[in-house]
Amino acid sequence: MQTLVDTFLSLVAFDSPSFEEQKISLLLEHALLEAGLYTDYDEAGNLYGYLNGEGSTILLNAHMDTVELARGAKAVVEDGIIRTDGTTALGADDKAAVAAILFALRTIKENRLAHPNLVILFTTAEEQGLIGAKQLEVDKLQGVQYGFTFDASQKVGLAVTGAPSYDKIEAVFHGKGAHAGFKPESGISAIQMASEAISAMPLLRIDHETTANVGSFIAPGAKNIVCDKARLVFEARSLDNEKLKKQTERMKQELLDAARRHGGSVEIHHEHLYEVYRHQQDSPVMKTFKHACTKLGLPYREEPTLGGSDANILNEMGIPTLVCSIGYEEAHTTNEYIPIEELERLGSLVLELATL
Repeated sequence: MQTLVDTFLSLVAFDSPSFEEQKISLLLEHALLEAGLYTDYDEAGNLYGYLNGEGSTILLNAHMDTVELARGAKAVVEDGIIRTDGTTALGADDKAAVAAILFALRTIKENRLAHPNLVILFTTAEEQGLIGAKQLEVDKLQGVQYGFTFDASQKVGLAVTGAPSYDKIEAVFHGKGAHAGFKPESGISAIQMASEAISAMPLLRIDHETTANVGSFIAPGAKNIVCDKARLVFEARSLDNEKLKKQTERMKQELLDAARRHGGSVEIHHEHLYEVYRHQQDSPVMKTFKHACTKLGLPYREEPTLGGSDANILNEMGIPTLVCSIGYEEAHTTNEYIPIEELERLGSLVLELATL
């Protein structure tokens, strides 16, 4: 049987940036069929696998896509660490999880291990705002009692007890163009309006439950022309919906005020992308995960996160889903890496959860 490390390295060699998951999904479907599962897809390209067993129905989830920076990744194994040559991200987010799930399924088949009913879910475009998960077909997940999303950094053994609600704001400022040398006073600068709005906003770490950021500011034009258009994209996250509402409304108000002061205008599009959730310690999904970690001697920890994942959507659908750490570090950067020891611990944990 192919080793877990070999499986991971083979997955890393397949480019699968968001919206380009077709090739890797075919590879994964073949692997699921070989492990004795039957498969299905939905219109978003999400891949489902089913393995009948006894008792409860458990969901194991990871996403197929990577950030664009992982395109062309060339893995380097050195001193027990898997990283790249430094020119790309590795894609351990989330291919380490995909590899561990395949390893667990192959082990179950090879050793004829008893297991509950298993549903495998490999999603698309997670890195673009959980786009694949938002198009899940509920009837393909019928009967699932609870699930595990393997998609968080840190050493294996972390249970993510909660995750935030998330708001996205897109704003387009409209000013008035003018020659910056001959008649600047007749212009209205979109860049100036946008800059003043940003300066007036509370951003970055708001408090221990809330963050906000301006991620994009695009205002193309010649240096000698008063810029008449600027497009910005903001986000806000919080574990408290009232705090999120307050933060988002403040950001929108600053956008409007800046446009009004200068006689320009601003179009604002606000979208609530996903909803906060929290897990109680006595919930079945939490108790199962803690039991598995204890049995394997893993360093069990609990903490909330301000990052989103497929679990936000699954929990909103009524499927209690716990996000679990999978051992990678420095995701989305050229410094991304995963220790082989952590990858192997992850494989053992997924196998334990799949056979409890």
